[in-house]
Amino acid sequence: MVRVYQLKDRKTFDKTVYQQLLKNGDTILQADLLATRDVVIKPGGDANLDMPMKEGAQFVAVAGLFRHPDMVNNTWKQVLRREDLDPDKPRVLEAGNNHLALQPLKED
Repeated sequence: MVRVYQLKDRKTFDKTVYQQLLKNGDTILQADLLATRDVVIKPGGDANLDMPMKEGAQFVAVAGLFRHPDMVNNTWKQVLRREDLDPDKPRVLEAGNNHLALQPLKED
């Protein structure tokens, strides 16, 4: 499962460790949190998320809720800036081996 957050600012999310986010994410992020959504992804599967951006959201943060997240490199989470998102060009975030990887935009 991945959890998607729309945030006004990313500083708190960047500093938050996995266990804190898992147990108290909404409370820890409440000053910056505008929206959240959980997306279930089965092994080998994929999922699409169409989530309109809330007014004031400057960042989309994604946390992979893995059994054994990569906490050495912190690849269990990714953050995208609002200006890096285009409704006509979906972004692909690959979840695998306890990490998240943002794929480059496909050229037209």
